[in-house]
Order: sequence, then structure tokens, then C-alpha cells
Amino acid sequence: MKKIFLLLAALIVGCETNQNRDNANWDFDSSTGDYIQWQSDNDFANEMTNAAMVHLYNVEYEKAKVFFEKALEYDPSLFGPHVVLAGLSPEGSEKSEMHIQKAKENVADNNETSKIFVSLLDLPRQSRWWPLLGPGAHEKWAKMRSVEPKGKLIHYYYSFTIPGIENKIKETESLLSELRDGVGDSESLPVSGDHSYMIAPATNLLGYFYYGIGDKEKSKSLFEEYLELYPNGYNSYDSMGEFYYNEGDFESAKDYYGKAVENFFAASSANGKLRELNQD
Repeated sequence: MKKIFLLLAALIVGCETNQNRDNANWDFDSSTGDYIQWQSDNDFANEMTNAAMVHLYNVEYEKAKVFFEKALEYDPSLFGPHVVLAGLSPEGSEKSEMHIQKAKENVADNNETSKIFVSLLDLPRQSRWWPLLGPGAHEKWAKMRSVEPKGKLIHYYYSFTIPGIENKIKETESLLSELRDGVGDSESLPVSGDHSYMIAPATNLLGYFYYGIGDKEKSKSLFEEYLELYPNGYNSYDSMGEFYYNEGDFESAKDYYGKAVENFFAASSANGKLRELNQD
């Protein structure tokens, strides 16, 4: 199935560079706002969570899962990894149910924003990107944004889930202005932490949104920019491959899907497309 159409339908109804690793430090001063309380007192757990978040934003779920699981080994008291891992486990499985239970238990003493975040797990599982995306998710992210407008994770998923593709473009471009240039609503601008590693995935997101409104030239330029920003990952090549796939340029698509697999041999989306294309 085509990722681009799956993403848009759900919303509308690969290795890191040194720069990416450096920018994966999103520690912040919690006294400056009511952020989702992802952080741990254990530095190793934070390192694993930070790496997991880079892969999560870049739709590299295979790697994100491994890092989130490792974070929980270092600090079993965290709730954030459990939320994501619940969605990366088969629906109704013991593993998924365990993650749901642990997330709810572990968030009990955390702030309101964290509890709203965990309440995403109460939504019906009607999307392959549950619980972060899908029906009902925007209302949760909007509520979190009303409590803490400075939270960039919140702003990212608020932009991703807002109804109407024109609204998605407007909000994602607003987020990019804040991340790249420090320009935006004073109530929304972050006051601590380095969130520059979010620029690449937000650029990728815009590429899909512009494709969705038929502006293919803009979409292609954004995917090219994403490749420049995230050259050693694997989703940047997958996105470019998908662009060419949907344009009917299957040879170029194969080249980019192949590069995605070169960067991470277990890249499931790219491997699936290569099997399909090589059968033709």
C-alpha cells in the first residue's frame, strides 16, 4: 500500500549523522512549562529516548522500537515509550495490553499534559499509526497544546492531525519557522531545549502535504531538501522513492528504495516496494 495515500487518508476522515545525534538532545528546563514529561533521571534512558524520538519523527519505526525498548530497560518507570510501543505491537496482543497498562500506571504522578498524552491510548484503534494519529487524536493534541503551547512534540502532532490539508500546511510551516528561525507566536516559541532535529521530519511532512494538494514541484523540492537534511537515515530515501513511484517513474523509485535499504537493510516499506517493483 502506498504510504503517501495511507498517511493522508488517515489524517483527513534510516543511520544518523553526527549532526542528527547532536541535535537529538531535546532536554529542557521543565520549570519553564507543562511539557509532556518524557525525561528520566537516568542519562542512559534519556539517550535511548532521544534516539528513539529522532527515528519516530522520521517514520523509522523499526529503529524507534528498539531504542524505546532499551529506554525502558534503563528506566521502567517511564510512560512515554510505553505509549508508542503499544501502537507498535499487534492489536489486542499481550504486549500491546502490557504497554497500555504500564503507561497508565506510570503516568499517575505526572502532570496534566502527560496524562492527556497517555489518554491517546483510550482512542479506538482505527489507524495503523494509533495512538499518535488517527480518528480523535487531534482533539487530544489540541488539548495538550492549549495547556502547553511551547511543546514542540505537541505542536508537531497538532499540525499533523489538524483537519484540512491547507490547515496542515499552515501549521507545519508555522512550526518550521519556529524551529529554523525562532520566528512565531511568542506563546508558542520554545524557551529551552534544542529541537532542530525536528526540521528534517517536518520538511518531509510538508512534502506529503503539498503532494496531496497536487503541487508536485513543491513536493519534490521538499523531499530533496529532506534528503539534504537527513542523508544517512533511510526514510528520506523512502520518501523520494515514493514520490517517483506515484509519478510512475519506477526506475528512479527503485534507485531510491534501494538506497533506503542500503542505509537500513530491515526498512520494511522500501523492501516491500522493491519486491513489488522487481516482479514487474
